[in-house]
Amino acid sequence: MDRSWMNARRISEEYEKGVSVFLQYVKENAKSVDGTYFCPCVRCVNQIRQDLGNLHDHLFMFGITKSYTVWTWHGQILDQPMTSRGTNYVEEWMTDHLEDMIRDVGENNFLRANLYDSVINDSEQPLYPGCTNFTRLSATLKLFSLKARNGWTDKSFTELLELLKEMLPENNTLPIRNYEAKKVLCPMGLEYQKIHACPNDFVLYIKEFASLKHCPTCGLSRFTKKRDKNTNDGAPGKVMWYLPIIPRFKRMFFVKEDAKNLK
Repeated sequence: MDRSWMNARRISEEYEKGVSVFLQYVKENAKSVDGTYFCPCVRCVNQIRQDLGNLHDHLFMFGITKSYTVWTWHGQILDQPMTSRGTNYVEEWMTDHLEDMIRDVGENNFLRANLYDSVINDSEQPLYPGCTNFTRLSATLKLFSLKARNGWTDKSFTELLELLKEMLPENNTLPIRNYEAKKVLCPMGLEYQKIHACPNDFVLYIKEFASLKHCPTCGLSRFTKKRDKNTNDGAPGKVMWYLPIIPRFKRMFFVKEDAKNLK
């Protein structure tokens, strides 16, 4: 379905028709709660429910969140996380980059850290004896993709893994905790940072913006109304995962030949 209308001017005929198509899609696909639906305007950013009348008005008064191109809050179902190439990005990345990961640290270093056997075994080991559809790695990838796509907490994901572990046949190899699942996907302990972001993608809350609680550009709150039990603030409205380049360079320079070529 065409999404180009989301970038059109709100007074244009294209935008008006696009809103009509979107509202029709919502009525046919989204789940309502007492006749209300999540509102994707730049003020509500799918955090607040509105009836269809208010939802229509908000889209014209405030505009739709332009980055909301996959309508998951309104019934669009993705069987797998998709990229513009229409493929399962997570599994494709792991498949395509396994050799790169080994090259980055050098095979000898990889072996010394017991990482090579870990990754290879996980990608070849059946989920349980006789299973032909899933390996330990592919099952963990699919479950972790669901976790990311649906915003599950680490606690809820651990509870799901514990339940699935009991439901599967004996001697299954499914990780039993969220931490173990992460170790399967990132056996080298690849560093990452989670950075709070404006829900409308205007700023990242780092450096001079680190202490702000509202976006200096659009004024939207950094946090949702739902309180985080670990802080005095609500949960962050949006989080960006950042994989620093420096640790990757360090691993690349571990390999003598690669270090020479890089220089």
